[in-house]
Amino acid sequence: MIQTTSHEQFDLFQQRRKSLVALIQRQLKILDSLDMKGWEDTLHKLETRVQADSFKVLVLGEFKRGKSTFINAMLGDEVLPAYAKPCTAIINEVKWGERKCALLHYTNSTNNGVKPAQEIPVDQIEEYVVIKDNVGEIKENPYEKLELFWPLEICQDGVEIIDSPGLNEHEIRQKVTTDYLSTVDAVLFVLSCEVLGSQSELNFIDNNLISMGHEDIFFICNRINQIRAKERESIKEHAFSKLAERTKRGKESIFFIDALGALEGRLDSNEQQRLNQSGVPELEVELATFLTTQKGRLKILQPAKEIKGAIREARRIIPERETLLRTDLKTIGERYEAAQAPLRSLELERQQIITRVSNFIADTKPSVHQKTQQFYQELAETKITEWMIVYEIKEPVQFLKLEWVTSQIEKVVEEVKNYLANKIETEFATWQSSELQPFLTERLQNLMLELEQRAEAFVRNVEDLRVDLIAGTSASQDAITYQEAKVSLLERVLAAAGGYLLGNAAAGALGAAFGFQEMAKGLIAQFALLGITYAFAGFNPFILIPAMVIGGIVQGAWKIQSTNDKIKAAVTEKFINQIRTDSYQRADELSNAVVQQIGKIRTAVDQELGQEIQNIRDQVDSILSEKQKGQENVEQKLHELASIRKKLDAIDNELDELITQVATM
Repeated sequence: MIQTTSHEQFDLFQQRRKSLVALIQRQLKILDSLDMKGWEDTLHKLETRVQADSFKVLVLGEFKRGKSTFINAMLGDEVLPAYAKPCTAIINEVKWGERKCALLHYTNSTNNGVKPAQEIPVDQIEEYVVIKDNVGEIKENPYEKLELFWPLEICQDGVEIIDSPGLNEHEIRQKVTTDYLSTVDAVLFVLSCEVLGSQSELNFIDNNLISMGHEDIFFICNRINQIRAKERESIKEHAFSKLAERTKRGKESIFFIDALGALEGRLDSNEQQRLNQSGVPELEVELATFLTTQKGRLKILQPAKEIKGAIREARRIIPERETLLRTDLKTIGERYEAAQAPLRSLELERQQIITRVSNFIADTKPSVHQKTQQFYQELAETKITEWMIVYEIKEPVQFLKLEWVTSQIEKVVEEVKNYLANKIETEFATWQSSELQPFLTERLQNLMLELEQRAEAFVRNVEDLRVDLIAGTSASQDAITYQEAKVSLLERVLAAAGGYLLGNAAAGALGAAFGFQEMAKGLIAQFALLGITYAFAGFNPFILIPAMVIGGIVQGAWKIQSTNDKIKAAVTEKFINQIRTDSYQRADELSNAVVQQIGKIRTAVDQELGQEIQNIRDQVDSILSEKQKGQENVEQKLHELASIRKKLDAIDNELDELITQVATM
């Protein structure tokens, strides 16, 4: 389906990933022979992550933009149904599978837990994801997502296509923001050349995509074939003026396509020309290049850096083990006994560091809660009313119009509530960037600076204890210096904290591959995601039922202006009342979510500091066990250490070669 050149790019990436996995497996054998249990656990997790990692491509767009047709064109088959109404569908994840099948995943149930996924016939997908009652109103959807497995080449290359329902409804925006925006590798935003760049589309791009750090958005301007030939250049210039500044790639990230032509060209060999002229093959090549170079580079370099850390640590352990193996059993036992008090002191230091993080969390929650509630209060007391005073209805009720008055009122209600919803979303995004994020950034950076200082003192004490146990090994040619040990631990602790906090592999790379400052920026971006999510969770004026306000309006509607003013007033009142009712709960949920995320820093730091202490115990216990087996065993182990050095050098050299190849992708 995708062009051969694209497939070759994916194939090259897969080859390099296989090489990386092979290096991890070889390093694991070395770690096992050195009794480095903590690092073994780290690399086992790394191996699982590297093997399971895929390229996730999220396709977004409002209704009636041709999004489903575009996805089907990429997949080369009419895989996904087109959705006719807002809020009728769920998120679909299209993945590789030799057998065509679909799995429905249920939403969480507070009473009965989570039901197991249900397999459904692929030709009945629409019956399950489009739910209507007898009068055509949409009921609550019981499903979280649909996994669709399909034997398609682009998916076999390791690409997952995530199809979201249209963005016209704010509940869908919340779902997409919550589950996907922090984890996907590429965002494809589908627009229509016939209505290019509506205000709601631009709001979503600015408030949700860009604020979450997506700098390389692909803008897909569909239906260029529907535009008269003489007007196409002006349409393209219009698109460039609106969209180029919203993606780091500029004009190169804006594509004009004919999705239907591409789909029909792939379904019918006689329509090959339509495929060639559709613009889709060129887009696919560019997407493949982006994924396998920019994103693929990160997927290999970040794990490679973790392997480098394991190699560095193994090189430090080898001379320590050699010295201990050459030291008599009685001396090791005496030193180990003397080390118990320092080990207990290290445990106390660890507890004090964790207590500091706990206190930080306790201090942060009320501050976030107060700031959030103040935002909602200002919204309800002044801003919403001010917006509606100056807002002019675009399509007001007109009694002489050949359309039922009730139907006109419904449209005006929909217009007003969408206007207010967009304004609130934009206002919240502005508040996040101007108030919440700077507040959290300063607090988080102060915490991390303090953790760096405390970790440095902790490492110094760990290294001093190692010197006492090993008696001079630190001065040997092969031993790692204190400065290297300090950097190693700080990277491990802080990067692990970042990875835990952000909850995905790409986030961990912020700490491990690019340093603490970049990681901190990623943490703040995650708080922005939380803000958007909890600002609107359970907040339902977005789905106001027009009938709730129509009855009272129609009865006294004898003046057009009076009718339109009543609609504005009624919808405004609904929004204000809902915000006042829910503001405390929303602030509570947001503050809880923020401190829960920061709590993951505490977990990561606790685990890493604890592992440093345990590593000392593991190494000494291992050496004691080996020496108790007799001198012949000791000589064999010393010989094995020399062999391990050579194996480490080979892995390190091959890793350097792989890194060089990837860096030039």
